[in-house]
Amino acid sequence: MRRLLSLTSFLIIAACGSTPSANITHSWISKDIEQKQDLNGVLVLAIASKAESRQRFEREFTAALTKQGVRAVASYTLKGGAKISKEDVKAMGRKENLDTVLITTFAGRDQEEVLHRGRTYYGVQPIYTGGGYYRRGRGYYGGGYGAVYEIAHVPDFYAQHKSLHLEANLYEIATEEHLWVAASGITESESKQTMLDSFIDAFMTQLKADELIN
Repeated sequence: MRRLLSLTSFLIIAACGSTPSANITHSWISKDIEQKQDLNGVLVLAIASKAESRQRFEREFTAALTKQGVRAVASYTLKGGAKISKEDVKAMGRKENLDTVLITTFAGRDQEEVLHRGRTYYGVQPIYTGGGYYRRGRGYYGGGYGAVYEIAHVPDFYAQHKSLHLEANLYEIATEEHLWVAASGITESESKQTMLDSFIDAFMTQLKADELIN
């Protein structure tokens, strides 16, 4: 099983949403990955419009990687702000002896109109017979029939479905060689934390599937 002990992430986290889970829509791994067994350490870097968003994503992604035995460092602990250059990445890599960088970037939003079919809801009104009672077991029950009636009807309607997409790319810092990529999408919700957690889970699952981490 191959294993890389370094990753870095640039991420733009900006959206709103509720609870759907993120799905990997595309992934790729370099055919040369088997030759990179000596890579050491991962710099986790998130690109965001706000420093707070960058820090939150890096902190949680780093924690998830560390939990799996990866030596990961959040870039905001080395350089703050919201703008990070290629030279900054190389400098941070040298300082912490990190060989790779996983860059997670904002990949856009989609919006589509989806038809939801209408539905009619029914109830049953009991109608009892007038011919007395009949015996069942040890108790007496009234003879019963039912009349179906409409309770409510919801007509066909269209709803706007919005989705947010992120892409994570793994590079070797020294050579800038592209080693791995995974694209992920999620239906937007009102909870940024829920979406953040779901994106990290999706990327971690793909890293494991591609045997980049144990």
